[in-house]
Amino acid sequence: MKLPAMLAGTTAGLLLVGLAVAQSASPPPPHPSAHVASDATLMGRHTMTGEVTSVAPDKGRLFIKTPEGRMLLHFPTTALQNVKKGDSVTVELALKDNGPAPMTK
Repeated sequence: MKLPAMLAGTTAGLLLVGLAVAQSASPPPPHPSAHVASDATLMGRHTMTGEVTSVAPDKGRLFIKTPEGRMLLHFPTTALQNVKKGDSVTVELALKDNGPAPMTK
């Protein structure tokens, strides 16, 4: 009589654990970038780390100082809401050749 009760209790416990695992929140998806080019179309990538010297979240501007020099970068305003002067940031740049510029008259 005790064996069926133990099996029923163990089965019920495993079912509850399974439900809890199935309902746990999944990690949030990564933020999509404005434009993602395939690696085949990129001519080069460069990653650098620097210090934020100035940030204007309302204008989407970020000034950073890196070993390569100072840079002014533009981002969506929402991307800069938590960035503060003095923060250390890593920036990845990529170059894509879009072909010749259109002819203007």
